[in-house]
Parts: sequence; C-alpha cells; structure tokens
Amino acid sequence: MNAKGKAILAGSVVLMPVALILGLLVLFVAAVANGAASHDKQDAAAPAAGGTPEKVTGINPVMLSAYSRAATQVTALRPKCKGMRWSVIAGIGKIESNHASGHTIAANGNITPRILGVRLNGSGTGGNHTTFTDTDRGQYDGDTSYDRAVGPMQFLPSTWNGPTGQDGNDDGVKNPHNAFDAALGTAVYLCGTGTTDLSKAAQLRKAIYRYNHSDTYVDDVTSHIAEYDALPAGTEAGGAASGEAGAVVSAARSAIGTPYVWGGGSITGPTKGGYDCSGLMLYAFHKGAGITLPRTSQQMQHTGTHIDRSQMQPGDLIVINNDGNWGHVGLYTGNNTMIHAPRPGKTVETTSLAGYWEKYDWDVRRVP
Repeated sequence: MNAKGKAILAGSVVLMPVALILGLLVLFVAAVANGAASHDKQDAAAPAAGGTPEKVTGINPVMLSAYSRAATQVTALRPKCKGMRWSVIAGIGKIESNHASGHTIAANGNITPRILGVRLNGSGTGGNHTTFTDTDRGQYDGDTSYDRAVGPMQFLPSTWNGPTGQDGNDDGVKNPHNAFDAALGTAVYLCGTGTTDLSKAAQLRKAIYRYNHSDTYVDDVTSHIAEYDALPAGTEAGGAASGEAGAVVSAARSAIGTPYVWGGGSITGPTKGGYDCSGLMLYAFHKGAGITLPRTSQQMQHTGTHIDRSQMQPGDLIVINNDGNWGHVGLYTGNNTMIHAPRPGKTVETTSLAGYWEKYDWDVRRVP
C-alpha cells in the first residue's frame, strides 16, 4: 500500500507511511507464526451487507455503532465501493486495538485514554527500525519529535491528515481518537478510490493487504470478518447455551485474550502464563461443569459422545485433525464459531469455523 505499512510494536499494531519497513514486518510476523498452519488464501465469497447485531460479545456498543454507521456512510464518500459492511471494519478494529478494549468510549465516540503506539524513533522496539519524524506537531500523539500510530484503528498522523481522515459523527472535527471518525476513515481507506467490491473474497483480501502488507495480517482479519458475518442481525454473538454447557462456554470466554502457551493450562486456570488448546478446554470444562477432561486433544477425541457436525450445539468439543494427529481442539459457541487457543504468538479468541477450519476432519464430542 502506498505511504502506509505496518510494524507490530509493543503489543499494538502500528501503521507506517513508508514501504521500507515492510520486509521487516513480514519477517517478524513469520517468526511469531512459526510452525503454524497457513490459512487458506481462497476464502469463500463474503455475504452481502446485512443488518448489524444488537450485541456482539467483546465489542463495546459504541464501537459497534461506529462500525455500522461507517459502513453506511462510506457509500456516499466512495460510490464505486460495494460490499462494505460493519464486519469488515470490525475485523480491522479487532486486530488493531481489540475494539479499544480497556478504554472508555463516550457516547459521541471519543476514546480515553488515547490509544498510542510506540515512539517511531528507529530504536528497534517492537520491530521498528525506521525513523518517522513528527508530522502533526504532536496534535494526535503528543510527540513533537517523532510520530506514533494513533486511535483504535492505529493510523499514522500523516495518513490521517491526508484523504483518510473523516468526520464520522458530524461534529465538525476529524479525530482519529474518535470511534466514529476512525471507523469511517478505515472504511474509506479500504474502499480506495477505484471500483471495489468487498463482497468478493479476492478484492476484500486485496483491500486488507493494502491496509497492511502481510498475508498473516490478512488471514487474521478475514477470519474475524467471517466470524462477524456469521452472526445474524439482532442477536448476541455466541448463540444460546444454558446449564452446564452454558457455564463451560462462559468459562472459556473468560479466558479470551490470554496468551497461547504450549503446555499451558490446568483445571484451575492458566499455567506458564497462558493456555494451549487442550489446556483451555481442561479449564473450561472443570470450571463450568466440574468435569475433568484428559490433557491432550488426542485423548479428548475419545471423551463423551460423537455428534455429527450438523447437530452441534454450544458447549460441544471440536477435535480437529489439522496436523494428521488430531492436534487441535476448540469449543463450539454457536453461529459457526468456536473459542480456542490457536497457536504461538496469538491469544485465546473466538473464530469462525468457515474457510480455514472447515477443510479438515472434525470429531465433535458432547461431554456435559
């Protein structure tokens, strides 16, 4: 993408306006994802724009409203752009700031404290070795010497002050620290200035790649988009689960954001600082239903009762043969999604079962 690249800096993803760092980024991301299976690059075509759910677990209602509003507003700003929907903007927001998680979001969209990336002084922190001197006189990042990525969508000030910056809440100010403004800016950037149809998988991937030149980034964003696309309008993410199954799902959800650690997790919670895929299931089932599962995914494949995919319910185990040895396991949460601990460098997350995961053999087990 022109005048915009990405570095992963100290826990936040930062947009860069210089292509020189792109090679560094790709190497860094590849190192984080070392040993993980590659996602399928040919995702199925995305659905047409539809209604926004009333609630989505993990997304502040104001952020959700900002995503929905931006998807509608962008049609007037970029009339050649089709297929924009709230889920596309939310997929970016999930990766860039986890939907401004941990910050206060006012009804008008203003986010406090401000979300700032690290100082881009070429120090090497987080993989950044290129200097980006100040372009906004500290207006957005409070730094008059060097730039930082800003806001929930992590724009550089120089990018925001170009055609990307937008006034999404109609208050007369273009503020990257405002949810409505940042969401609309993201929609505008993804659409570009040419003819684009984001309901087509290839064009969607191209737009996201322009946002950040990394195939791994594109895979992660499209995975979340698919997850959000699967949610019917007017419902809460995750589907309905009650009783022991509901308690197991709730226990697993409480671990979202916890780092993946190989061999991590026990019946009492994370160990070694996190969970691996089976360790997360071990904790969720014991916490939610008092059931002690065996430790490995291979052993879990022989627990409970086999259920056909078409009969899955929230709370079912999904053991997946993605490595030839039934080496992955997740928890079905409804709406074709699961909670799992994916791989090194990632955290416990909810993800869509469409695309990448559906190509493998599953053994669905009902335990509670």
